[in-house]
Amino acid sequence: MNERLWVVVPAAGQGVRAGLGVPKQFAPIAGKTVLEWTVSRVLALPEVSGVVVAMPAEAGSPPDSRGSVQETLLRMSEPDRPIVLIPGGTTRQESVYLALAALPADVRWVAVQDAARPCFSQDLFRRVWAVARVNGAAICGLKPTDTVKFRRMHVSPESSEPGEVVGSTPDRELLVNVQTPQIFEARLLKRAHQAARDSGWSGTDDSQLVEALGHPVAFVPGERGNLKITYPEDLDMAEKRLVGDSGGLARNETGGPHTTVTGLGFDIHPLVSGRKCVLGGIVIPSDKGPLGHSDGDVLCHAVMDALLGSLGQGDIGVWFPPGDPQYEGANSLTLMRDMWKRLAADARTGLKIVHIDATVIAEVPRVSPFYGAMRDAIGSALGISPEQVSIKATTAERLGAVGREEGIAAFAVATLLK
Repeated sequence: MNERLWVVVPAAGQGVRAGLGVPKQFAPIAGKTVLEWTVSRVLALPEVSGVVVAMPAEAGSPPDSRGSVQETLLRMSEPDRPIVLIPGGTTRQESVYLALAALPADVRWVAVQDAARPCFSQDLFRRVWAVARVNGAAICGLKPTDTVKFRRMHVSPESSEPGEVVGSTPDRELLVNVQTPQIFEARLLKRAHQAARDSGWSGTDDSQLVEALGHPVAFVPGERGNLKITYPEDLDMAEKRLVGDSGGLARNETGGPHTTVTGLGFDIHPLVSGRKCVLGGIVIPSDKGPLGHSDGDVLCHAVMDALLGSLGQGDIGVWFPPGDPQYEGANSLTLMRDMWKRLAADARTGLKIVHIDATVIAEVPRVSPFYGAMRDAIGSALGISPEQVSIKATTAERLGAVGREEGIAAFAVATLLK
């Protein structure tokens, strides 16, 4: 077994309490569904090696959104970090059980993340995993701030109708409101689910099943902002945390202000015969291709420089030196994905891409037929929706080296919330 971590997202529920007309995981927030937000934030963690999402059965799925959400999730999937979609069960517990069965056999660690809880921070996720790796099982949560009481049924002497009264008041210092992620050793969680299934017993969360085996579950303090979308007003709160207020300001995961930053990127390469023409990670039919130490993908290079520029992190020559043998012939889309993972992981106050706008300048080849594929590829590499990526092309009107078909160039602008 390896030390890599997979994440299970049970998303087959109907979410009737939210009153949104669709299951809450398919409710929209700023152009993406809640489920898409959750999965994209999971994939923003470099530690995550794959995701299994338990989707609703066809009969119970929202008719207009299920197919498009599946397509979006599959576009986000990568060969070395796949998103596996499976039909879920009639209960959350059954969906998790089915998702566990879909994990690769050698996975050692598994996190269970609520589909309707997209506002968790990377710091919280890592704190839970650090404790789980010591204890085998860990959850996060918050101590309740309200007094909690047990109810019991009571029949008064004056009435034959039963009613509810206070039974007792537990010490709230001993209580915790549980959140996700919950992270376990995969073999332990599978054994707990199988034991519950064999006995016909249901719990309210996965840690309860592990507790039933007698295995201790460690506790990590959660986050106030790690809300679970349950009611319509929760969508507004989640949107403010995920994409920010109007006017370019937002609140980050620790409550501080976000600021909007912008970066400009540019790249140019000679066009030579005998080279593949790669743009935005897509191979385009052409007699010529860009000459470079890597694959010469000017579009990816411009986007990378724009991202680095927005954060004052130098340029791609600093990150990936052109004389370094390990980058000879490298896939620039893979370099971009790895670079963004490192940038996002190092950002303590949160980092979000709002939009990428890029222009390719070339006489040849014709780029426009490949706009959609390039947007999909770049969006997947950066963990964002293709709708957040704009790609255009123009010619140099036969002026200069590019106009003489001797070269190809690209500009890009990146807008981020930092």
